[in-house]
Amino acid sequence: MKIAFIGGVKFSRDLLENILKNGFEISILFSYEPSKRKFYSDMVDFDDLANRYQIKHVKVHNINDESNIRILQQIKPDLILVFGWSQLLKKPILDISRLGVIGTHPTELPKYRGRAPLSWSILKGLKKSALSFFFIEEGVDNGDIVAQQTFEISKNDDVSSLYEKMTSLGKIMSLELLHQLQTDTIKRIKQNPEQFVENWPERTPQDGKINWNLPAKLIYDLIRATTHPYPGAFTFFKNKKIIIWKAKYCDENKCEPGKIMKISNNEIKIGTKKGSIILDIVSIDDNFETKSSNVFLQSDEGLSLE
Repeated sequence: MKIAFIGGVKFSRDLLENILKNGFEISILFSYEPSKRKFYSDMVDFDDLANRYQIKHVKVHNINDESNIRILQQIKPDLILVFGWSQLLKKPILDISRLGVIGTHPTELPKYRGRAPLSWSILKGLKKSALSFFFIEEGVDNGDIVAQQTFEISKNDDVSSLYEKMTSLGKIMSLELLHQLQTDTIKRIKQNPEQFVENWPERTPQDGKINWNLPAKLIYDLIRATTHPYPGAFTFFKNKKIIIWKAKYCDENKCEPGKIMKISNNEIKIGTKKGSIILDIVSIDDNFETKSSNVFLQSDEGLSLE
């Protein structure tokens, strides 16, 4: 079975490496060209993996470019896998492979579609999500589902832990799927449009700006939803950008939004509209990470964050 693989982020690489370790051959690999790194915070390099397994590796600006279509037409893959790729594939590519094109989406399709699904799952307060494998068709995340497994979202999960859950499931599910394709035992389930709930919009780094006039719980959710591998929730203090990677919150009264309520070796507490945020891991001006106490200990209580 000739397989073409399209992917550009850590999730893609982890699944690809697992597929290769388990004896499946990849005829060609497409990943993002280096200039795309500014758009995809979890983008990774595939060069060493391609070299180790001697895979033809093409770095692209747009997968739908004529040159990429010609390469795929020459190889004539039986299957195209698209894992962790943000560009929609157009019909010329979708028509190339004998078995079709299979992609992934970390939601319970068809309930939720769209961009930044792990972040939105936290921001929407979902208690569970899923990893779905489906045949890619013209449209957005609307093809037949071939595999789906749910995973829990706890109040302590952040986007980093959900990424790990998604990846662990993806490794198992992708191998099962490839075996089913080999033995012609794959089952396709059409998506029921009546089960569709919401289409989630794209998120940008600016969406991580903290509004201290919101309740602490919502700010805590934003911090969880934007931490590594994404750009992080941020605020400003003394004209410096402070990115908050990890925090806790507590519900309490008499808090002034954005004001530093407490500074100690173990705790930096910031007021919100309702409750407070207790900072843990932060970075300054995108430069490095540190315990929050290292940033604020030289400051005075009563100062405010922007």
